[in-house]
Amino acid sequence: MTIGAYYYAWYGPGGQPWTSGALRPALDRAEEPLLSEYDSRDPAVIAQHYVWAQDFGVGVFLCSWHGPGSYDDATIRDDLLPSPARGPTRIALFYESLQRLGIGPDNLIHLTDASVATLVGDFDYMARTYFSDPGYYRIDGRPVVIVYASRRFRGDVAGAIAAVRTSVEDLYGIDPYLIGDEVDWDDPPDPSRIALFDAITGYTLYSITQSPGWPAQTGFVTRMQRRMLQFRRIALAEGVGFVPDAMPGFDSLAVRPQADEHVLPRALGPLSSQTSLFTATLSLAGSLVDPSLDLMAVTSWNEWFEDTQIEPTALGPPLVTGPTGLTAGYAFEPYGYSLLEVLQAFEQRWDVAHAPPGRVRIPQRGSDRRTSAAGARDRARAGADRRGAAARLRPRR
Repeated sequence: MTIGAYYYAWYGPGGQPWTSGALRPALDRAEEPLLSEYDSRDPAVIAQHYVWAQDFGVGVFLCSWHGPGSYDDATIRDDLLPSPARGPTRIALFYESLQRLGIGPDNLIHLTDASVATLVGDFDYMARTYFSDPGYYRIDGRPVVIVYASRRFRGDVAGAIAAVRTSVEDLYGIDPYLIGDEVDWDDPPDPSRIALFDAITGYTLYSITQSPGWPAQTGFVTRMQRRMLQFRRIALAEGVGFVPDAMPGFDSLAVRPQADEHVLPRALGPLSSQTSLFTATLSLAGSLVDPSLDLMAVTSWNEWFEDTQIEPTALGPPLVTGPTGLTAGYAFEPYGYSLLEVLQAFEQRWDVAHAPPGRVRIPQRGSDRRTSAAGARDRARAGADRRGAAARLRPRR
């Protein structure tokens, strides 16, 4: 199986400052990334991310992309893809449609002539800049792009997707593999829109309409399963692939304090481990993997603003509960490598359970390379390879 993790290359001067809403560094006892508040363009940070991905089972970084000339565009193009540490890890773009195409007062993306022209132009740029790179992720030889919030598209969606495919095919002879972000907690599946994509997924099943509380008490995982099964059935009926997603939790109170959003705690209940929600959603996603793709996603590798990251934290005093304006009274603790270890163990079990007869193989990855983190952290603090400012980014939702 291939596991992709949503990756954010926006940290650094001229990009997204850590002080603009990263949750854990703002707690009463700060919980920092193990690599400190790093610059996404630091070669040592990039190298360490690739080491961890390869050791713990992440095969693809699904990179948030805000368009040509954006900070993350330059970082992906000039730093992530060319890094000598990349090895077998692949890169795919996660198209940030809300920022690129605009969102109306009704919270929908209305496809006008202007927004469709932007969409087609963006894919033209991707094709010229990324699709032929040997490090770019492909399915059946086709470069993969995940289209964020495609479920919010309104208007001539079929015409817009056809225009993208036709333009890239005519100019470059490439048929992109499009994964729509269609799986949603609130709205029902739209078979006609789902059928326009090669596969569908759900970036996150978090919703402000959910009941706050411990996931074990609100039935979050069971309800998540029902929604994913509903969308999966429609996708398979339309001949479209399905990419399930797992998540460790969600807390946007630092980055959007005025929004009507609640904390989805990482523990299933008050006595549960801080990895228990991630363990449960991994198990659910693993049960829904499409055998035609053997692909699943994790939200996220390093989205520290919504606290969905699995990237290691520095260790420190456990169980911080304040300030309550950021934690809603739930306990937070530095988790170190524990989420990566959960992911590694899950993937190894899945691979063994699904291996062809006579070909059982247990991957050898992991903890023997952890000691390199300290050196990478020190180099990250030095902030090597800085570049000038580009387009300033904001967190997504």
